[in-house]
Amino acid sequence: MPNALVTGASSGIGRALAVRLLDKGYTVLGIGRNEEQLKELASKYTGFTYMVADLSNPENIEKIKNKVASSFSPLDLLVNNAGYGQKKKITEMAQQEITSMVNVNFVAPLLLINSLLPYMPQGSTVVNVVTAGIFVLMRQLPLYGATKIALHYASKALRNELRQKGINLVQVYPGLINTNFHPRAGLPEATRGEPPEKVADAIIRAIEKKKKEVFVPGYLAILKIFGPQLPEVF
Repeated sequence: MPNALVTGASSGIGRALAVRLLDKGYTVLGIGRNEEQLKELASKYTGFTYMVADLSNPENIEKIKNKVASSFSPLDLLVNNAGYGQKKKITEMAQQEITSMVNVNFVAPLLLINSLLPYMPQGSTVVNVVTAGIFVLMRQLPLYGATKIALHYASKALRNELRQKGINLVQVYPGLINTNFHPRAGLPEATRGEPPEKVADAIIRAIEKKKKEVFVPGYLAILKIFGPQLPEVF
């Protein structure tokens, strides 16, 4: 059975994707902070193992690496999905708030790729979940947008580096998704957003077809052209 690691697996897109992968026969290592929700998944699926880890602390990267080396090698799929936002001006954020969000949304994905690369064979896949919001100015989530556009830029460079090792990288750009992201960020609930399962399904198709990028919903790809001309959002 192929092995997958999914960060942010306790809820939202990460949880939906973990379930889809399990249904497809993957063995999944889920990384998250909510042990209760991770434990509940493990009770339902024998192929699901979890680690409770706060990705804002770079020291946890080494613990994840050791787990993969001992139990999930070769690693066929790495999904960097964990991320969060905060409705707050950058100039009003404390140092810890800034460093924590930068670490989770941008630094951790790069550290995980570098740390786990030795265990990923040719033909494996890295998925970086960005956001379609990078193509406009997210006025109420400024630091979140900044960290995600940094991940977008790094992913472009990483694709060329990973291709030389026979590894495909998929960039995922979700739009408004009905998860707990918005309430946690201090924004109204995204009740009109797409279900996280739709993003999970799009990621599965992208992995199978070795796509380079995917937008959910698909029409949001138009933001690559017209996004900079649109007004601020949120």
